[in-house]
Amino acid sequence: MKMSRRYLIILSVFIFVLFTNVMKVNAVNTGFKTNQFTSEEKNIFISNINLLTIDEEPVKKTITCFDVNSDQLIAIGQNTSDRKTICIYSNEGVFQYGYTFNCSGDFGVEWDEENLNIYFVRSSVIVSVTPRGEVLDVLEIKNTIENNSYVNHFIHYTKRTIGDAEYFIGNDLGILNLFASSYSQMIVKDSTGIESVIYDVGSTQLTNIIVTIGFVCVFVFVAIAFVARQFIRTIRTG
Repeated sequence: MKMSRRYLIILSVFIFVLFTNVMKVNAVNTGFKTNQFTSEEKNIFISNINLLTIDEEPVKKTITCFDVNSDQLIAIGQNTSDRKTICIYSNEGVFQYGYTFNCSGDFGVEWDEENLNIYFVRSSVIVSVTPRGEVLDVLEIKNTIENNSYVNHFIHYTKRTIGDAEYFIGNDLGILNLFASSYSQMIVKDSTGIESVIYDVGSTQLTNIIVTIGFVCVFVFVAIAFVARQFIRTIRTG
């Protein structure tokens, strides 16, 4: 009987240690304060976003968000339509892999060692994924002042410092920067102050801005012409 109790205690301790280690492995590290979803809620969200991995670099788009991990891998969120894209690049700007997923609003990225946390702004949800596209967890973001501050000072921040290197996103369009809603360049500055552009879609963004300004100008011209015609007609009939 005593031996049975001893084995039972040892088995219980072993199961507890194993369970604790599994929980540590699966734990998501994030700067957000979060709540757990039910398994059903997680499965529904995962199904809705339809997250897929990509192993070929897509056409480059302007940058909406980014993050850099300790291995100097750079996650770049691209400005696309409802089907969003995140591309992972090396420190030299070489494409490694990426993800595509459904998202009707803004999103952000946050590294958790080699895994990536995708922040869905409209849903207030964090999805943790591995480099192979396996979803580790889906968490609800609490509505707190601390979380709002974290979004403004980290998720939407334009500069990261990893070791002696600085990574930042920006535009090089002169006065047209005022019309840019996203960023066209990813720049790395090393410890000696030398800057290297490792991602650049400036020409694409310039074209988009010029087209947008053209449409606005045409709209304003048509509106002014319509108002002027109505004014002249009113004067003549008056």
